[in-house]
Order: sequence, then C-alpha cells, then structure tokens
Amino acid sequence: MRLFFVVILTTLFFFNNLASASENASTNESLKKTGDQFMSALLKGNTKQAYKDIVPYAGEEKERFTQQGLSVAAYMTKVREQIGEPISFDLIATQSIKEHFFKQTYLLKFDNAAIVWEINYYQPKQDWKLVDITYNTDIDALFKN
Repeated sequence: MRLFFVVILTTLFFFNNLASASENASTNESLKKTGDQFMSALLKGNTKQAYKDIVPYAGEEKERFTQQGLSVAAYMTKVREQIGEPISFDLIATQSIKEHFFKQTYLLKFDNAAIVWEINYYQPKQDWKLVDITYNTDIDALFKN
C-alpha cells in the first residue's frame, strides 16, 4: 500500500513538472518571438516601429518606452550614417531567474561593429512586463571571466 502512494505521488510530481516545463518553454518561445520582432524591425531601420510594437508589454510605462523609442531612433540614424546598415542580428543568450525575470541578449551586427541589445522582462503575477531595453557596444562584457 505504501508503494502505491509513492508511485502515485511520484507520478503526480512528474506530470506537474512536465506541465511547468511545457509552460516555461511556451513562455520562452513567446518572448523570443517578441524579441526577434523587435530586432527585425531594428535591422530594417524601423526603430520607432520596433518600440511601438513592444510597448504593449510595458505595463504602466508605455510613455517612457515611447520616448525612449524616439531617442533611440535618432541614435540609430546616426549609427547608420557613420557605419552603414546592419547586416543581421542574433539572439546570443537568454537568462532567467525562475519565473520572475527573463533577459534576452541580442547582437545587432554591422560590417565593422556590433551593438549589444538587452531586453528584460518581469513577471509579477501571470503576464510578463517589459522592464527595460538597453544597448551598448561593450563586447568585452559578453565574455564570461
């Protein structure tokens, strides 16, 4: 009888973990799609559109991301004038802290340079919320010591 309960509990635990893993994979895939769409718009030179498309994830901070989009659009115009058009982008890392935080690190590649883009999300309850989008040219920071 004891063996029966152990088997039942083990089976329930297994299916619970399986459902959780499936949910996490679905969430990661959804966020990856959002990040890829953002980067695809940047690649095409549509910086304002990239921010406009990702703003729905911003919760109460939509205005902050809208303003950031305008600022980044001006920056990206200068970048294109100085070093040319980007040639591709690549998702180079994802990190998570359980189901609370999720971070995507992308590389926007040019012929002679690259820009690192990081997109951070937070999940206070059920839905993921955009926390911030940052960019830099510190390629050395990508290498783990």
